[in-house]
Amino acid sequence: MAKNKSKTAAYKRPVPTGKLQKTRYVVGIDLGTTNTALAYVDRRSGRKARDVRAFDVPQLTEPGLVEELRSLPSAVYVRGEHELSVEQVELPWSKSEESQSDAVVGELARRRGTLTPDRLITSAKSWLCHPGVDRKGSILPWGTPEEIPKRSPLEVEALILRHLRSAWDHGLAQGDEKKLLSEQDIVVTIPASFDEVARELTVLACRQAGLEPLLIEEPQAALYSWISAHEEDWQETLSPGDTILVCDVGGGTTDFSLIRVSEDEEGEAGFERTAVGDHLLLGGDNMD
Repeated sequence: MAKNKSKTAAYKRPVPTGKLQKTRYVVGIDLGTTNTALAYVDRRSGRKARDVRAFDVPQLTEPGLVEELRSLPSAVYVRGEHELSVEQVELPWSKSEESQSDAVVGELARRRGTLTPDRLITSAKSWLCHPGVDRKGSILPWGTPEEIPKRSPLEVEALILRHLRSAWDHGLAQGDEKKLLSEQDIVVTIPASFDEVARELTVLACRQAGLEPLLIEEPQAALYSWISAHEEDWQETLSPGDTILVCDVGGGTTDFSLIRVSEDEEGEAGFERTAVGDHLLLGGDNMD
């Protein structure tokens, strides 16, 4: 129900734990179970914070063909010794670790995996939060023959993030050290129901990719996005004392968060996450 107010409440946006620097760009990374995406704001452009630009990610879509897509499938394909030559998996940043390894990341990985499923790694994010396995152990692709090289969930997440970093540095930074992804403020979203180990491993994966992130829970990020989109009139819908239920159905997890609207003595509104549902390994993967 809408609430009419005679006085517009001020809005104090909560900031994730950590310290934001005055970098050229503020970058958001959705490290998803199925797809990974990156968006950013250029602090010098004069654009409003809510005017976010999506970064189209260069990636292999066919052997030898690189295209820019809106998202990067969170898929890694472990190529065989006589399958896909080095030239066929070469990327514009050809000297990167990814180009020199046996791993292919993104759309080509997803497509090749339909032909040879035993060499495809997907849903590494779900394994990263699985308490019943060694999350740093070389266990993926799960249940495949011994001759197929294995990687840990941590390594796979780092590979995906490293691809993003290389793509950004090649396409946007273009040799300008101040524009390198590692030099920007980076916020990475995680499920609210991630345990402490999964949170720590997410940070570690970012660091292995050369990035230093701030973590923010996905339902909170969704709420902040809604607030930003309704910056002029959100107070007509929400009032201090209201409780918001955010349902986030992702590729591998489903999150439920309760967020309470508060107000301080100066009339500034804020948001406090008061409850999180149990971790549910249920999402789009199961629906598919």
